[in-house]
Amino acid sequence: MESHPEAPEQTGGFRDPTGLVKWTRGFLYAGIAAALWRIWLDGSALLAGVGEGASADTEPSLIVLALTGAPLLAITGILVLTWIHRVNQNARQLGATDMHFTPGWAVGWYFVPIAWFWKPYQAMTEIWRASRNPADWRGETVSPLLPWWWFLWIVPSWGLDIVDWAVGRSFDEADAETLEAATGLAGWILDVPLILVLLAIIGAVHRMQMEHRARQVTVG
Repeated sequence: MESHPEAPEQTGGFRDPTGLVKWTRGFLYAGIAAALWRIWLDGSALLAGVGEGASADTEPSLIVLALTGAPLLAITGILVLTWIHRVNQNARQLGATDMHFTPGWAVGWYFVPIAWFWKPYQAMTEIWRASRNPADWRGETVSPLLPWWWFLWIVPSWGLDIVDWAVGRSFDEADAETLEAATGLAGWILDVPLILVLLAIIGAVHRMQMEHRARQVTVG
Protein backbone atom coordinates (compact mmCIF):
# COMPACT_ATOMS: atom_id res chain seq x y z
CA MET A 1 0.00 0.00 0.00
CA GLU A 2 3.01 2.29 -0.04
CA SER A 3 2.62 4.71 -2.90
CA HIS A 4 4.55 4.61 -6.12
CA PRO A 5 6.67 7.61 -7.09
CA GLU A 6 4.55 10.34 -8.64
CA ALA A 7 5.22 13.00 -11.22
CA PRO A 8 6.16 16.43 -9.90
CA GLU A 9 3.19 18.69 -9.21
CA GLN A 10 2.75 22.36 -10.03
CA THR A 11 3.81 24.88 -7.41
CA GLY A 12 0.47 26.67 -7.56
CA GLY A 13 -0.95 24.06 -5.21
CA PHE A 14 1.11 25.15 -2.22
CA ARG A 15 -1.17 25.87 0.74
CA ASP A 16 0.12 28.16 3.47
CA PRO A 17 -0.06 26.07 6.66
CA THR A 18 0.43 28.99 9.06
CA GLY A 19 -3.13 29.00 10.34
CA LEU A 20 -3.18 25.23 10.71
CA VAL A 21 0.13 25.33 12.56
CA LYS A 22 -1.21 27.92 15.01
CA TRP A 23 -4.28 25.83 15.80
CA THR A 24 -2.23 22.65 16.11
CA ARG A 25 0.24 24.31 18.45
CA GLY A 26 -2.57 25.72 20.56
CA PHE A 27 -4.16 22.33 21.11
CA LEU A 28 -0.78 20.71 21.76
CA TYR A 29 -0.06 23.29 24.47
CA ALA A 30 -3.49 22.55 25.92
CA GLY A 31 -2.45 18.89 25.92
CA ILE A 32 0.63 19.75 27.97
CA ALA A 33 -1.55 21.59 30.49
CA ALA A 34 -3.91 18.61 30.72
CA ALA A 35 -0.99 16.20 31.15
CA LEU A 36 0.54 18.28 33.94
CA TRP A 37 -2.82 18.45 35.68
CA ARG A 38 -3.21 14.69 35.41
CA ILE A 39 0.36 14.13 36.65
CA TRP A 40 -0.43 16.16 39.76
CA LEU A 41 -3.70 14.31 40.41
CA ASP A 42 -2.35 10.83 39.72
CA GLY A 43 0.87 11.52 41.60
CA SER A 44 -1.09 12.66 44.63
CA ALA A 45 -3.28 9.58 44.44
CA LEU A 46 -0.30 7.27 44.09
CA LEU A 47 1.46 8.81 47.07
CA ALA A 48 -1.70 8.55 49.14
CA GLY A 49 -2.15 4.92 48.13
CA VAL A 50 -4.33 3.41 45.44
CA GLY A 51 -7.92 3.43 46.59
CA GLU A 52 -7.36 6.26 49.01
CA GLY A 53 -6.13 8.90 46.56
CA ALA A 54 -9.41 9.25 44.69
CA SER A 55 -10.76 11.47 47.42
CA ALA A 56 -13.60 13.96 47.27
CA ASP A 57 -10.99 16.66 46.60
CA THR A 58 -9.60 15.08 43.45
CA GLU A 59 -12.71 13.37 42.11
CA PRO A 60 -14.27 16.55 40.54
CA SER A 61 -11.00 17.28 38.75
CA LEU A 62 -10.84 13.73 37.42
CA ILE A 63 -14.41 14.06 36.15
CA VAL A 64 -13.55 17.31 34.36
CA LEU A 65 -10.49 15.69 32.79
CA ALA A 66 -12.53 12.67 31.72
CA LEU A 67 -15.12 14.89 30.04
CA THR A 68 -12.63 17.20 28.31
CA GLY A 69 -9.74 14.83 27.69
CA ALA A 70 -11.34 12.76 24.93
CA PRO A 71 -12.47 15.75 22.81
CA LEU A 72 -9.08 17.43 23.33
CA LEU A 73 -7.25 14.29 22.23
CA ALA A 74 -9.53 13.79 19.22
CA ILE A 75 -9.24 17.37 17.98
CA THR A 76 -5.48 17.41 18.53
CA GLY A 77 -5.12 14.15 16.63
CA ILE A 78 -7.16 15.48 13.71
CA LEU A 79 -5.10 18.67 13.59
CA VAL A 80 -1.76 16.83 13.70
CA LEU A 81 -2.82 14.40 10.97
CA THR A 82 -4.14 17.27 8.86
CA TRP A 83 -0.79 19.02 9.29
CA ILE A 84 1.08 15.86 8.19
CA HIS A 85 -1.11 15.65 5.08
CA ARG A 86 -0.58 19.33 4.32
CA VAL A 87 3.21 19.40 4.70
CA ASN A 88 3.62 16.23 2.64
CA GLN A 89 1.58 17.85 -0.13
CA ASN A 90 3.48 21.13 0.19
CA ALA A 91 6.85 19.38 -0.05
CA ARG A 92 5.77 18.15 -3.47
CA GLN A 93 4.68 21.63 -4.47
CA LEU A 94 8.11 22.93 -3.47
CA GLY A 95 9.74 20.54 -5.94
CA ALA A 96 10.29 17.25 -4.11
CA THR A 97 9.87 14.42 -6.59
CA ASP A 98 9.60 10.64 -6.29
CA MET A 99 8.44 10.72 -2.69
CA HIS A 100 7.39 7.24 -1.58
CA PHE A 101 4.53 8.31 0.68
CA THR A 102 1.54 10.17 -0.71
CA PRO A 103 -0.17 12.72 1.54
CA GLY A 104 -2.97 10.22 2.12
CA TRP A 105 -0.70 7.37 3.13
CA ALA A 106 1.48 9.60 5.30
CA VAL A 107 -1.68 9.74 7.43
CA GLY A 108 -3.20 6.36 6.58
CA TRP A 109 -0.33 4.26 7.95
CA TYR A 110 -1.24 5.37 11.48
CA PHE A 111 -4.33 3.17 11.18
CA VAL A 112 -2.79 0.02 9.69
CA PRO A 113 -2.03 -2.64 12.36
CA ILE A 114 1.60 -3.72 12.71
CA ALA A 115 2.73 -1.27 10.02
CA TRP A 116 1.88 1.59 12.38
CA PHE A 117 5.04 0.72 14.31
CA TRP A 118 7.37 2.06 11.58
CA LYS A 119 5.58 3.38 8.48
CA PRO A 120 4.45 6.71 10.01
CA TYR A 121 8.00 7.33 11.17
CA GLN A 122 9.35 6.67 7.68
CA ALA A 123 6.76 9.04 6.22
CA MET A 124 7.73 11.76 8.69
CA THR A 125 11.45 11.39 7.96
CA GLU A 126 10.65 11.75 4.27
CA ILE A 127 8.68 14.93 4.98
CA TRP A 128 11.60 16.30 6.97
CA ARG A 129 14.13 15.60 4.22
CA ALA A 130 11.87 16.95 1.48
CA SER A 131 11.16 20.09 3.50
CA ARG A 132 14.84 20.70 4.16
CA ASN A 133 15.95 20.30 0.54
CA PRO A 134 13.12 19.64 -1.93
CA ALA A 135 15.48 19.55 -4.90
CA ASP A 136 17.64 16.73 -3.49
CA TRP A 137 15.88 15.37 -0.43
CA ARG A 138 17.28 11.82 -0.47
CA GLY A 139 20.74 12.94 0.63
CA GLU A 140 19.49 14.97 3.59
CA THR A 141 20.00 13.83 7.17
CA VAL A 142 17.19 13.53 9.69
CA SER A 143 17.11 15.60 12.86
CA PRO A 144 17.53 13.72 16.19
CA LEU A 145 14.12 15.15 17.03
CA LEU A 146 12.42 12.53 14.87
CA PRO A 147 13.72 9.33 16.53
CA TRP A 148 13.05 10.93 19.91
CA TRP A 149 9.49 11.77 18.83
CA TRP A 150 8.86 8.22 17.68
CA PHE A 151 10.40 6.67 20.80
CA LEU A 152 8.26 8.87 23.04
CA TRP A 153 5.19 7.93 21.01
CA ILE A 154 5.75 4.16 20.98
CA VAL A 155 6.77 3.71 24.64
CA PRO A 156 3.64 5.21 26.26
CA SER A 157 1.32 3.84 23.58
CA TRP A 158 2.54 0.24 23.69
CA GLY A 159 5.44 -0.35 26.08
CA LEU A 160 3.62 0.60 29.28
CA ASP A 161 0.58 -1.49 28.33
CA ILE A 162 2.85 -4.48 27.79
CA VAL A 163 4.38 -3.94 31.23
CA ASP A 164 0.91 -3.84 32.78
CA TRP A 165 -0.09 -7.05 31.01
CA ALA A 166 3.13 -9.00 31.50
CA VAL A 167 4.00 -8.00 35.07
CA GLY A 168 0.55 -7.36 36.48
CA ARG A 169 -0.60 -10.94 35.92
CA SER A 170 1.63 -12.18 38.73
CA PHE A 171 0.46 -9.51 41.20
CA ASP A 172 -2.44 -9.60 43.57
CA GLU A 173 -5.28 -7.13 43.00
CA ALA A 174 -3.85 -4.36 45.20
CA ASP A 175 -0.36 -4.57 43.70
CA ALA A 176 -1.81 -4.73 40.18
CA GLU A 177 -3.74 -1.54 40.86
CA THR A 178 -0.59 0.14 42.13
CA LEU A 179 1.32 -0.96 39.01
CA GLU A 180 -1.45 0.29 36.76
CA ALA A 181 -1.46 3.64 38.55
CA ALA A 182 2.33 3.91 38.28
CA THR A 183 2.45 3.08 34.56
CA GLY A 184 -0.46 5.45 33.97
CA LEU A 185 1.45 8.23 35.72
CA ALA A 186 4.57 7.39 33.68
CA GLY A 187 2.52 7.67 30.51
CA TRP A 188 1.31 11.16 31.44
CA ILE A 189 4.86 12.21 32.34
CA LEU A 190 6.17 11.02 28.96
CA ASP A 191 3.38 12.90 27.19
CA VAL A 192 5.02 16.21 28.10
CA PRO A 193 8.38 15.67 26.30
CA LEU A 194 6.51 13.94 23.45
CA ILE A 195 4.41 17.03 22.83
CA LEU A 196 7.40 19.35 23.22
CA VAL A 197 9.41 17.37 20.63
CA LEU A 198 6.44 17.31 18.26
CA LEU A 199 6.07 21.08 18.65
CA ALA A 200 9.75 21.48 17.75
CA ILE A 201 9.30 19.28 14.64
CA ILE A 202 6.23 21.21 13.52
CA GLY A 203 8.04 24.51 13.99
CA ALA A 204 11.13 23.38 12.10
CA VAL A 205 9.22 21.89 9.16
CA HIS A 206 7.03 24.99 8.95
CA ARG A 207 10.06 27.27 8.94
CA MET A 208 11.89 25.24 6.28
CA GLN A 209 8.88 25.05 3.98
CA MET A 210 8.02 28.73 4.28
CA GLU A 211 11.64 29.72 3.55
CA HIS A 212 11.65 27.57 0.40
CA ARG A 213 8.26 28.98 -0.59
CA ALA A 214 9.49 32.56 -0.15
CA ARG A 215 12.47 31.86 -2.43
CA GLN A 216 10.20 30.14 -4.91
CA VAL A 217 7.86 33.12 -5.09
CA THR A 218 10.77 35.55 -5.39
CA VAL A 219 12.30 33.62 -8.29
CA GLY A 220 8.92 33.19 -9.92
